[in-house]
Amino acid sequence: MGDTDKQYNGQLIEEYQRLIRIRRTALKENAVETVKDIDEEIRFLRLKLQPLELPKDDV
Repeated sequence: MGDTDKQYNGQLIEEYQRLIRIRRTALKENAVETVKDIDEEIRFLRLKLQPLELPKDDV
């Protein structure tokens, strides 16, 4: 059985939170290319979550 919309959105939000945590670490380590890759993933996640709004984080 597939996930409900609410479950799916919850999974996407968890993924968003995970990417934000990894991005913070990458910034501390000055991993510029990694931050760029993470930012691209975050942009796609935001598209999937529209019209939901996520908190703004240094992205």
